[in-house]
Amino acid sequence: MLRLSWDILRHVTQYISNCPSALGSTMPYDESSLLTKITQHLNATQASGTAHTASILRGSSGGSTNNAALFLNLNEQLKSSQLEARQRNALLTFLLFMADSKYTTENGSSSNPSVPPSFSRTRYSNPNAFLPPNNTIQTLRGHTFHKAQNSTPFVGNGGVSSGIYNSSEINHKISVLRQSNYQTGNHSGSENDSTPSSVSMIPTAASTQFPLRAGSIGPDPSKMLETQSNINDDIVQNVIYAFTGIPGKYLKKDVVSGKFKLDVKAKNLNVVQAGMMLRLAELGYYHDLVKSYTDTKSGLCALGLMGQGFISALRAELTKYYGMVALLQEQLNKQKQTEKGALHSITNRQERLTLMKILVWSVDPLQRLQLLAAIAEACQEKKGGALASTVHGFLSSGNPMVKNLAKELLVAICGPLYQMLTKWLLEGEICDPHGEFFIECLVEVGPDRLWHDKYRVRSSMLPNFVTTDMANKILVTGKSINFLCEICEDKQPVKGRDELRQCIEENAEHIFSAVADTKLHSTIDSIYLNTSKRVLDIVMGPHKLLEHLQAMRRYLLLGQGDFIGILMENLKSELDKPAKELYSYDLSSIMDAAIRSTNAQYDDPEILNHLDVRLMSPCDGDIGWDILSLQYTVRGPLATMLEPSMRIYQVLFKPLWRMKHMEFVLSSKIWKDQKCNSKPLRPMAAELDKVLYRLHLFTSEMIHFIHQMQYYILFEVIECSWAELQEKVQNAKALDDILNAHDEFLTTIKCGAFLDSNSGDLCHNMETVYEAIVRLEVWQDKFYELCFRELNSRKEFDKDVLESEKLGKFGVTAEKKLERDQEHKIFEQTLSSYHKSLENIGGDYEAAVRCFLLALNSNNDHNLQLFGIRLDFNEYYKKRDQRLGVPLTFEHMRMSNIYFNNSKSLLGSRIN
Repeated sequence: MLRLSWDILRHVTQYISNCPSALGSTMPYDESSLLTKITQHLNATQASGTAHTASILRGSSGGSTNNAALFLNLNEQLKSSQLEARQRNALLTFLLFMADSKYTTENGSSSNPSVPPSFSRTRYSNPNAFLPPNNTIQTLRGHTFHKAQNSTPFVGNGGVSSGIYNSSEINHKISVLRQSNYQTGNHSGSENDSTPSSVSMIPTAASTQFPLRAGSIGPDPSKMLETQSNINDDIVQNVIYAFTGIPGKYLKKDVVSGKFKLDVKAKNLNVVQAGMMLRLAELGYYHDLVKSYTDTKSGLCALGLMGQGFISALRAELTKYYGMVALLQEQLNKQKQTEKGALHSITNRQERLTLMKILVWSVDPLQRLQLLAAIAEACQEKKGGALASTVHGFLSSGNPMVKNLAKELLVAICGPLYQMLTKWLLEGEICDPHGEFFIECLVEVGPDRLWHDKYRVRSSMLPNFVTTDMANKILVTGKSINFLCEICEDKQPVKGRDELRQCIEENAEHIFSAVADTKLHSTIDSIYLNTSKRVLDIVMGPHKLLEHLQAMRRYLLLGQGDFIGILMENLKSELDKPAKELYSYDLSSIMDAAIRSTNAQYDDPEILNHLDVRLMSPCDGDIGWDILSLQYTVRGPLATMLEPSMRIYQVLFKPLWRMKHMEFVLSSKIWKDQKCNSKPLRPMAAELDKVLYRLHLFTSEMIHFIHQMQYYILFEVIECSWAELQEKVQNAKALDDILNAHDEFLTTIKCGAFLDSNSGDLCHNMETVYEAIVRLEVWQDKFYELCFRELNSRKEFDKDVLESEKLGKFGVTAEKKLERDQEHKIFEQTLSSYHKSLENIGGDYEAAVRCFLLALNSNNDHNLQLFGIRLDFNEYYKKRDQRLGVPLTFEHMRMSNIYFNNSKSLLGSRIN
């Protein structure tokens, strides 16, 4: 019996031990003082013969047991229960508080209904002899009442499931204890309004029994019991009303906060009843809060189809809650009906519904409603993936109850997401009227941009349980189905459709997994690979993607050298004309002739049909070389895939064409003219040697520069990048792998051709070099024109002399001689000015080359640094510019690294 009494005391007071704030944050005594005062009180009650509560603790062991020793033994068991000091202190304060007889008499009720309050006060002359002063008790009660209004139930990190006991278990233990007490004749009368009968085991002065004097008349116990039962039922009914948000006799709603508060007219409630009612009313407040989030007109609920799933889950939770409240109401109704037709015996009162039982029952629903309110508040006005991400964040909680609740809500929310995901992965269609799916379709984009721009991931709607890699796979899978159906006109279903549909229906929760190793993830990966392989087979087979990429490299990136050389030779006469006098159909015929006369004629005719000549819009002063461009036209699925890349090919073609044009000018024009004109101008060698020497020197420098530049870009950049592209194409598992490798290929060429944003200085210096070459071409044409004009004048003069000799005149007239001398003098002056202009051209060229070398040697790319060394292989420019000799150059960097590594190795050997 003693063990049963202790179990019931533990069950009833468990909530109070978990919520020490209910008795105030400041206790009147510490633990040792409380033990001393309770022990003194027990000794005093045992000595006066009024300790009826102690009889419950003694049970059947007889009356010789010392109450103080028994209490200390129970206190040791309390310490061994691993409660914190503040919880034990709160529980001991509660016991001392309940032992004060003044509490029960002040609130108009007694522990023993058979003893009138007035009689109890007269028989027990000093009930507070060993208790704190009355003003201290009053302060404690007032502070407790205040804390009961404002405190909320304690929710531990580990959940409250271990601290919740069902009503039947508590009722059974209370029933056993009461029956045993009545069998021994030590029952304590009726229960308090707010405290179950198990609390009567607490030693209090007010709960003791006193024998009535002979002839004394007291109140009718049955009427008192009936009145007390009606008050208790009324209080319980008000609490049940508050659970569903309905105000009653004792509890009213605050208009501003929506919380329940006590009615100022409720005078017959004691402190404990008021505090417990306010605590229970918190359940109604959170009920109203959760209910407000299910009202679509409140403006607080989630949006869209997934938001409707969330609202339906909240309503389902409220329905379960209403079922539990209905059970309480049913129990209360049965209790009232039973008490109307039966005597108020202890057997009929064993299953009474009291505030303490409801308080124990309400812990789990209160915590669940609090969690629902917190989750619903975090999901206000959110939709789609953002809503799912918010709820998924609660899965990281360490509380199992929070994790289970969040998982249930997440399953309800993601129902529409599963349907949209299935529709997209199986049919390539997006059914998203509210913009909740993380895949977005741009309706205004045409089919020619389907692969690159029509579909994209909507980052704001991407749930945090779907990784970026998985989202991209889902995007590519649906995009591939659309590509096959709309562009390739391939209606054949993709392998694995039925397996994916079944997996989503049976294992939908796997998508919430933190690690992508579930069956659902593997199924999505499988259909992604199957779909990608199907697309890859079509574009690489019938549509010849690799062959078209190779054709663009050969013709647009000038990889077909013989074709480009013949084309320039044939187009020279046309391209030297002003740009406005050219017509594309004339140039196209010349290009076709160049194809027929080179190895390009052996290419696939289907490939050659895509090649054409395009003339860009001319500007004032442009010639044909400035506006000519080769164009490779792609159609069908290739246009969808390669359309964004065609602009990059046009950007790359212009500098490559200009570089090839400079090589053509130097090799086929300047150098060729020099070789062809050297023999006719031998008679004037003495006068032209100095100028021709400088001309040949500058020409050699320019040819060396252009050849090295062409070798670097066409071979080291383009050919090496193309070899890497071919290797990646062979190992590609999806179309995006090929397109990404192709984009990387073009990006590498842009950097290698000095067309990226970081190569502005290099590009400017290269253009200066090209301008110097063009100026040299113009200068040389004028120079040879001057030389041949002088040479022809001299030949005419000599011819006149020979003719005069034949005629016997033997010479020329003085006028002709003077004229010839004057022309020779003008020639010498003009030749001197040409020499100076040639030096200016050479100086500008040399300055541009030095700046170009400085930019190369200062670059972090070692390939560019090595390219700079090849350009200045004999250190000619380095000796003429001291800036190239500072330690920024690659040579000094290399020497510094060698010295640093050697020093490091020496230091390591010394340490070892």
